[in-house]
Amino acid sequence: MSERAVFLHLTDVHLMASGNPLPRDDHKVNIPGITQDTREGVLELMLSRLAERLRKESLQLDGVLFSGDAQDKGEPGGHKILFEMLVKHLADVGITPANIVAVPGNHDVVKDSEPGSPERYGQFLEGWRAEGCVTPWLDGIDQAAADGGPHVLVAKDLAWAVFPINTSNWSQVNSILPKPLSGVWDSIPSLLAPENPEMEKTLRKQLNGLARYDMARVSSRQLEVLREQIEGASRPAAGQQLRIGLLHHHIRAPSLREELKPFADFSNLEQLRAFVRDRRISVLIHGHKHEHAVQFEHLYMQDSDEHWKTLVISGSTFEVGRETDAARLISISGMPFNPSISIEPISLVRGGVDTKPTVLASTRIWNNKSVPGAPIIIQGTDIDEVYNRACEAAASEAKEGTLVVHLDLPVSLPGSLPLPKEYPIAEPLNEKERQQWLKELVGWWQLDRSGLDHRMPYVHGGRLRRFGGKIDQIARIKSLLREKASTRALAVLIDPFRDFTIDGKEEEFASFCLVEFKRRDLASGQRELDAIAFYRAQEFARWWPINVAELRFLQWEICGDLGFRPGRITTISADARTRSRTPTQVAMPIIDRWLDQAPERLHLLAISLGQKTIEGASQAEALSGWKRTLDDLQAAAEAYNPDGVPTAIEGLQLLATYLRVGNDGDAQIDEAVALIEDLANRNRAFERGAKERTDFDTWAPTVTRLVQRLRDFTTSRLEPPTQG
Repeated sequence: MSERAVFLHLTDVHLMASGNPLPRDDHKVNIPGITQDTREGVLELMLSRLAERLRKESLQLDGVLFSGDAQDKGEPGGHKILFEMLVKHLADVGITPANIVAVPGNHDVVKDSEPGSPERYGQFLEGWRAEGCVTPWLDGIDQAAADGGPHVLVAKDLAWAVFPINTSNWSQVNSILPKPLSGVWDSIPSLLAPENPEMEKTLRKQLNGLARYDMARVSSRQLEVLREQIEGASRPAAGQQLRIGLLHHHIRAPSLREELKPFADFSNLEQLRAFVRDRRISVLIHGHKHEHAVQFEHLYMQDSDEHWKTLVISGSTFEVGRETDAARLISISGMPFNPSISIEPISLVRGGVDTKPTVLASTRIWNNKSVPGAPIIIQGTDIDEVYNRACEAAASEAKEGTLVVHLDLPVSLPGSLPLPKEYPIAEPLNEKERQQWLKELVGWWQLDRSGLDHRMPYVHGGRLRRFGGKIDQIARIKSLLREKASTRALAVLIDPFRDFTIDGKEEEFASFCLVEFKRRDLASGQRELDAIAFYRAQEFARWWPINVAELRFLQWEICGDLGFRPGRITTISADARTRSRTPTQVAMPIIDRWLDQAPERLHLLAISLGQKTIEGASQAEALSGWKRTLDDLQAAAEAYNPDGVPTAIEGLQLLATYLRVGNDGDAQIDEAVALIEDLANRNRAFERGAKERTDFDTWAPTVTRLVQRLRDFTTSRLEPPTQG
């Protein structure tokens, strides 16, 4: 199957049998034997040079695509001149009448002629169809779908097809005037200038211009004929046929230039757009506006986000001061599965002077089919925006499916970690306190050892820094990326020998499975480090922001040693979900994490509760953590979560021990110790159980009661009574 096709696109050449001047040079005086160029002359030289180059490069053209306006303001001769030039110069590079596709432009139809009349299309038919070229089905001229054919240019192996579309049937057409104006319209000039023939002629011309409209429109009948042609055509043996539409008028303005005139755009534009979408036309090529543009048009289905993407190529022409895009070579490669298109503007030339080819960047013209269950992708540069969109997606279209989130966050202060403003933390914190809370939480997850391994043997830091008890994967990553030849390094957190069982029962291991760090070299010489992480499941309201902060933490650590800068973060979740925005689940409760990170806070908390005093920031911090622990426990008891909820155990036990040892006969302390130990025991029993709904319904009311009594105890010890 052919993988490549090359077409020459011409448009709006505006040729005349008498010669259409093109004053390229500044002739301030007239000298015998020195004349200005003509459009016909410069076009012939350009085609001659192009053919010469194609022969040298052993290139063959698959077709010439002419999108209208061979003539200038209806003056005859343009069609014949252009056709003869094409055959004369391009015959030995693959061009015959059979692979020239031509459509009429608004300058190619006879002004004031009836739509669909032989008079309207006579010159176009004689210049192209009679010579055996591919032309569009014409309203009024063709009746059956096969009349006047061929109406399509198709590759021998069916890999591509070009469909010409006539948009000029209502160009330069007179409107039907209402009565009584229609009855006196023709007599108005003679009534206004009864004895002045020149004035009468001018008035008649101006009045006719007011009643004439240069409309762009495609009839429903022509669109139906095209539909039948496309649906009835043979299909290629592999892949999808690449369909190209050729028309004169634009379906969108190719530039910011404003045009003020009636019917500047298609009168039935949405019908044409729907046709392009439904017939899966991948490329539309047009002229008319004399401006170059290449841009995608996204054509959406009604009441749906599903759309078809069509590349629209607006062809320029040659004018005084604009000569570098007189025509263009359009090359399509990668068919049938991954077609891409590149465009080379063809410039006018001067005698004896060479021009240097300039090829525009290649553009993919793939259309990705919507596949049920396909990954949902969220991307952006704002953590708050991306967080909210990811949560929304995880709760709807990506629920229990694959969700990919790509972040390109601005680099902030060294060591700072991103956290969405709407992330649910139990108690209000200022920005400094939020950063401290986040750093402590992420720091715990990145510990290489934890005293809580017996409860959570998959703390991320232990797997990354002490995999299998001996491999420091972070140190290995730094070593690999330090080498110039290495641009990426991988770390895994799943240990099959430790985590898997033969029958798959009673397995419990981290959702965070692996992470790849990839070095990216910028043009400035700076190097950035991207992180791509895979999660077998991920909860987005609470867990995803912590995972992102972890990845940024690791980026800072690695970059600090290598002199890189933290770059992009991509998370891939195979099972996206989101439930209530309760922060309890993101780690061990803070009072348990203190055993690893700050055991002295438990002692300070016991002193504060025992002595009824808060002295200094450290004790205040310990009290804040205690209140947060109670808040988290209360939140965990409010709604059942089938994933389970880590609950405070070891930290409560040590706090109870400190209170008991330091107590000097205070009955209130004895009561508090009993409450704390009871709470720890009930939490342990719940965690060791099946954690079914019935277990939760038994555990939650008791925990709620115990938490409230401990709140009351804390208030009575450390807050002054209100004055009555």
